[in-house]
Amino acid sequence: MLSLNNIKTTLLTIILAGILSGIIPKIVVGQNCGCSEGLCCSKFGYCGTGDDYCGSGCQSGPCATLPFFFSLICFPDALDPGIVVTQAFFDGIINQAPAGCVGKSFFTRSAFLNALGSYPSFGTTGTADDSKREIAAFFAHATHETGFFCNIEEIDGASKTYCDQSNTQYPCKPNKNYYGRGPLQLSWNYNYGPAGESIGFDGLNNPETVATDSVVSFKTALWFWMNNIHNVLNSGFGATIQAINSGECNGNRPDAVNARVKYYTDYCNQLGVAPDHTSPSIPTHFLPPKMVSLTLKNTFLTLIILAGVVLPQIVVGQNCGCATGYCCSRAGYCGQDAAYCGTGCQSGPCTGSNGVSVSDVVTQAFFDGIINQAPAGCVGTSFYTRLAFLNALSSFSAFGTIGTTDDSKREIAAFFAHATHETGYFCNIDETSPSSNYCNATYTQYPCAPNKSYYGRGPLQLSWNYNYGPAGDFIGFDGLANPETVATDSLVSFKAALWFWMQNVHSVMTTGQGFGATIRAINGDVECDGKKPDLVTARVNLYTNYCSQFGVAPGDNLRC
Repeated sequence: MLSLNNIKTTLLTIILAGILSGIIPKIVVGQNCGCSEGLCCSKFGYCGTGDDYCGSGCQSGPCATLPFFFSLICFPDALDPGIVVTQAFFDGIINQAPAGCVGKSFFTRSAFLNALGSYPSFGTTGTADDSKREIAAFFAHATHETGFFCNIEEIDGASKTYCDQSNTQYPCKPNKNYYGRGPLQLSWNYNYGPAGESIGFDGLNNPETVATDSVVSFKTALWFWMNNIHNVLNSGFGATIQAINSGECNGNRPDAVNARVKYYTDYCNQLGVAPDHTSPSIPTHFLPPKMVSLTLKNTFLTLIILAGVVLPQIVVGQNCGCATGYCCSRAGYCGQDAAYCGTGCQSGPCTGSNGVSVSDVVTQAFFDGIINQAPAGCVGTSFYTRLAFLNALSSFSAFGTIGTTDDSKREIAAFFAHATHETGYFCNIDETSPSSNYCNATYTQYPCAPNKSYYGRGPLQLSWNYNYGPAGDFIGFDGLANPETVATDSLVSFKAALWFWMQNVHSVMTTGQGFGATIRAINGDVECDGKKPDLVTARVNLYTNYCSQFGVAPGDNLRC
């Protein structure tokens, strides 16, 4: 029987003989990039021959980086990613997703391996340790983006279009949205278009394919990886974070960065490789490098300029961008200590929750008792619903659940008192006869869009560009370009109100400052300090009425 070494020697002799005689067979691979047989698909998705196409970053075709079969002969240390990514490794990730997640039956190891066949350079470049690090990095980002493969589509993605109209090569199609889908949450028309061309589906007309075909879904993730990340691995894991979501870098979201690093080091440990080339400890290059960047609309569109090449970035749609187990603080950052999970915590495992069920307090009878006082024919009576409120509430887990049971009831009473006052018992959706467009031009971070007005809309009459901008960023709609969404989508409308509340009012209630402090937080410049005592009295009367319905004392400091 021939030994493995004898087999390798024999096969190597055959290959060398073929090379010397010029008859080495062509390697036929799936036609990614639409390349003809014999042409390589470069890291940028173009077809050709030579090092620029078949060298570093080559995705398919006769890449200079040899396919695994030949690598095994010539480089005994080469790894087969299919062997590294065992069923146990894959299950160890997906089993951490909560029960009932749609992604648990969609993302499979089999789909990943099938997709992998089109990307022979993934996890096979460099040493065996380099291969393991690349695999660990890919699954670290996929874990973070999908919540342990729980989510197929971006949370609240349907409310966003991710259409860059300036990209005429890949024009957006009517009624199609290009929000995050798949293992790396592929986003934007300029990614869906070329990904579809490379893989073989119409990414512009049928972007939803990424969320319905698991093999295509993994292929889009690997396509993005090979085009944008594969070649930066030698610069460290931090560079891969920069390539995927630069909005987290440069100190913008250190806890989101730390979450990604944690997954990466964990997977490196499972694969038996140091996360760095020299040491198992986390090196400085794990932190995202300082890079020159152009940021548009906060983190929703970041273009990194590298050596004259503009690389489009994927945007995370999770609340605050937090990984599973992390809290979204009142300021919109992710973390795990009291500064994040304590007072003002908006979502995640917030501490101090008293177990109060807001839905049990806000009964249908209570809600109807408000809205039934609105005059007949009000547009808001068919727009505002208890169901929309409860659905919106799921994104703000700390609302009405901090402190004692009485504290919770007082916060709920306060919210509905202000909502009742602002909308006239949920009669009005838009502000009545707005006196201006509510554009503060000094807020350059959230510049006003042409011909758009930011007057009061929704339960708390969200106003001003500096509120519509960050509210949209958090919830998942373009608050600057489409402020009217707050008046046309009841779920977004309640979310906008709850966002404002959690940012500006929640901590006032949970720290015992009294209802009067909430009036000051909502409209203090206009009503407080004796300016409009009748309006203050109206708010207080509504609050004390609702407290009475909930069987709780209203507390002190009722006026401002």
